[in-house]
Amino acid sequence: MTKEDAVIAFSWGGLAGIIAAVAWAFMVLFIAVVMVNVFRLLESTKLLVDGIRQETVPLLGELKTTVSSVNKELDRVDGIMESAGKIAQSAERLTAVVEQTVSSPLVKVAAFGAGMSRAVRRLRRDK
Repeated sequence: MTKEDAVIAFSWGGLAGIIAAVAWAFMVLFIAVVMVNVFRLLESTKLLVDGIRQETVPLLGELKTTVSSVNKELDRVDGIMESAGKIAQSAERLTAVVEQTVSSPLVKVAAFGAGMSRAVRRLRRDK
């Protein structure tokens, strides 16, 4: 190999090394940009989760208070409904007593009236 061949071979080898180095540098730069974007994404996700946590914890406390208040009101309504049921039962018993008290004499009066009207009709026929 002559000196010129060595220079040409070295030049081609050097050129190939430079191309490989430049390609490697671009690849490293591309990976660095991707990593920076991933870091930003993770940071914004972390901030979003922290914001949600800061808003959710007080809401859960308020929700607990609201549910507790609703349970108290439901207990009160349950008592009111129980009282209304007792009142309805009392009214039903009272209605039954009044019906028995009033209907028996009314039936007797109606029967008496029907008997009287038959008697009057027979007397008219007999005359």
